Amino acid sequence: MKLIKPEFQIKPETAAQAGAVERLYDDVFGPARFHKASYQFRDGVAPVKELSWIALEGDRPGKDRLVGVIRYWPILVGETGHPALLLGPLAIAPDKAGKGIGRALMFKTLELAAQLGHDLVLLVGDVDYYKRFGFVPATPHGFVMPGETRPDRLQVAPLKDNVLGKIAGELRHLHSGLPAVALKAAKRPARRARAR
Repeated sequence: MKLIKPEFQIKPETAAQAGAVERLYDDVFGPARFHKASYQFRDGVAPVKELSWIALEGDRPGKDRLVGVIRYWPILVGETGHPALLLGPLAIAPDKAGKGIGRALMFKTLELAAQLGHDLVLLVGDVDYYKRFGFVPATPHGFVMPGETRPDRLQVAPLKDNVLGKIAGELRHLHSGLPAVALKAAKRPARRARAR
């Protein structure tokens, strides 16, 4: 009987892989990703280490190829500042799309998030893709991402029973407690008045 090796393996991201992770994000999303509303919540915040996972193709150390990555970021929700997670981005090497890499990363990290005691995950993405992981449109449940131009793509997944309906409101930056767009505006340097 011939053993079939999996095409990829998933494992926690290490600090040494950060550069390769950023290159994969560049390849998949390009520099425009930094201008999306969701990126404002990542400014000055480290991803949740336990939930930063990668997928590698190959099984020889130093010879494997990064083909998938997922990260989660801590955020606050609503006036009470309820802690939650912002998922993303999930990135898969274009030539490996449809191979189950995204599915494996999603299921593994959502399971870990629940085990770590998190109760709510939000993301901006394709509704049809993410519904298989328990995500539903967030706007009807009272969630708002300031600055998001496509609020229909904001989604939420409860990791505990009876969370939806009890927690809602604007997503807020972890460090300031402000909506991320307000934080971004506060960081802009003041313009000097022109001398006449």
